[in-house]
Amino acid sequence: MKESAKENRDHPAAGIGDSSDVSVSEPTKAKYQQALNQAFANMDLQQKDCYDEDSDEEDKAMQKRKMLRSWLNRLFRIKMTDGRILNGYFVCTDADANVVLQGTSEFTEIGGEERILGLVMIPGRYIVSIEERNPPVFW
Repeated sequence: MKESAKENRDHPAAGIGDSSDVSVSEPTKAKYQQALNQAFANMDLQQKDCYDEDSDEEDKAMQKRKMLRSWLNRLFRIKMTDGRILNGYFVCTDADANVVLQGTSEFTEIGGEERILGLVMIPGRYIVSIEERNPPVFW
């Protein structure tokens, strides 16, 4: 039992982690939100919904929600700070930049063995990069 608790603490995407990880200071939260916003800006989603400079904040928020909806059930690859790579289907995200993937497999950058994890929640503070693995094809 102690080994699985240690593994959950060492591998936060595979387990819940301890309760000290739950509270995040506001500057740290803002930093992760900025990283998530930067990841959204860097995503090359062939369906470029360019924002008009005249459009108001509601239109921008609606376009962002539309973009997030288009990601549902798409295969994503997430690199983590500890060198692991997770491949799974996007389920949801939240304001803290946490991401939930289903049908997830874990790899190491060095080419280690695949480990099937299933449904995982990746804390935003551990995410280095996010990329879509099966971009939509437009004819």
